Amino acid sequence: MTFAAAVGLFAAMSGATLPLYAADSADALKEHDASSAKQFATAIERFNASDPQSPDALNARLAYAAFLARGETGDCRTRLSSAQSQLDFVRANPALDAVLPSGQARATDVDYQIHSARAACGAAEVRNAELRAALESAQRAVELYRGAFDAVSMATMQFNCSVAYHDLGDAAAAVSALQEAIDMDREYGYAEDADDNYALLLQWKNEDASPDQVAARMQDFPERSATLAFDWFPSVTAVNVESDYTQVADGEVSSVHSTRSAQRRVRKGLISWSVSFQAAPAHFDLANPPTKDPALQGLATSLAGTLLQFHDFELARNGDFGDSKGAFKFGSRVRTDMGELTRDLASRGTPTAQLVRSVSKALSAQQSPNVIASRVAENYNFDTGTWIGATLEQGVWYNMMASLSLPLEPQVFVWSEIEFAYTRPVPCLDDSKETACIEIVLHAKPDPAVLEDMSKVLAFSAHLPRGQLPQLQAITHMRLIVDPITLVAYRRDVRRYSYWSDGAAAPNHALAESEKTSIVSSSLTAADGSQH
Repeated sequence: MTFAAAVGLFAAMSGATLPLYAADSADALKEHDASSAKQFATAIERFNASDPQSPDALNARLAYAAFLARGETGDCRTRLSSAQSQLDFVRANPALDAVLPSGQARATDVDYQIHSARAACGAAEVRNAELRAALESAQRAVELYRGAFDAVSMATMQFNCSVAYHDLGDAAAAVSALQEAIDMDREYGYAEDADDNYALLLQWKNEDASPDQVAARMQDFPERSATLAFDWFPSVTAVNVESDYTQVADGEVSSVHSTRSAQRRVRKGLISWSVSFQAAPAHFDLANPPTKDPALQGLATSLAGTLLQFHDFELARNGDFGDSKGAFKFGSRVRTDMGELTRDLASRGTPTAQLVRSVSKALSAQQSPNVIASRVAENYNFDTGTWIGATLEQGVWYNMMASLSLPLEPQVFVWSEIEFAYTRPVPCLDDSKETACIEIVLHAKPDPAVLEDMSKVLAFSAHLPRGQLPQLQAITHMRLIVDPITLVAYRRDVRRYSYWSDGAAAPNHALAESEKTSIVSSSLTAADGSQH
């Protein structure tokens, strides 16, 4: 049974929308919950029997490697050798980036832990070499976590950089690295960490580290909040979309890099706002395209998504979403774009017939008026509509429910639990220095109970053997940059991960996907010619 058939069947039988299921689903196997290495080994064996590339299998191996690296029992060399084996297996897996958010960052984090443990375990002559390797891994992890929108782990690894420098005897570098960690604490509002780090900084500088001295340095620690208001104005701006789609199916990796740009114009009417786009042609760069479902379907859905970017819409004067508009113009443009894509694929020698049919099918499914309006509303509400009138305290995680499109089947909308936070003040544009905008980070969370019901329905309808349950997992991470005074969105970075498996022990027909998309606006030109 294909992913599309599975989703359609469950939706038809249940008469309800579906929640997403997080790719990071091995929560019971978090390092701090593990009571023994045997539990990890048993879990890994169980997950491997289904699919060694599944999110559960990769999560379990990473957790086991971290558990071994931090362990204190048994021979440390043997334990760390086992940890390295688990990490090497994960890093060699082509599905790592496709199914695990922060997969490379987490693997590099574990690498740091292993090298740090070896420095304490090994002979004196290898201690410094292992500490230098740990430092390099910590420095890489800082940047990887930054790119994954995980500021907590980023700041933690920056602190670990300072510890590695300190253990190497480089006092000046240790102090400098710890000061960088404190700067992160101040930027993201991590007051408790800053308090601890100031105390350690004073100790390393051989200064008075008493509570009074720490309190003196915390006096100006920023306490931030943001109240967001809708205050749009007529304007014109350039919008650029860049997307990287990667999939792993039957050990084969396929990818496509897509780009598209448009001019966006906002007009103010008597009772509404209108938003229109003048889109340029899309550009695609395909590598090793698949030839059969479900992998072919996943690629086609990604290509169709780029072709369907930039639909006109209208708003109420208060910023509430109204409806999509310009359906005839939009449909004509999509047909033209589809013709250009077909010719482009043929000119490169790419097998076109089956792929073109799949893209056409995906476009047809996503172009119904209700689906188009829902997709346009979803994007606008994440950028602007959701935040109208909200007051957000920095670093506080809030929760809400929202209906989101499903990665592999964007015409299917599912209720999802979402957590979000105002993380820090940032410049609105890359080349700006003034921190006039704010960063909001979101994580979509699943409802495991509904997923379990879904799997049972699918297994029954497909007449699968007893005990065989299909797996459908997906998660979305998002980073927004918006101006809180006007609620003009300048950037939306979206990371979507999905995994589909028929649940069979062998052969297991599984598909792992990731799509990383950035939508970036330039400065806005207002009607009076001013730049914003």
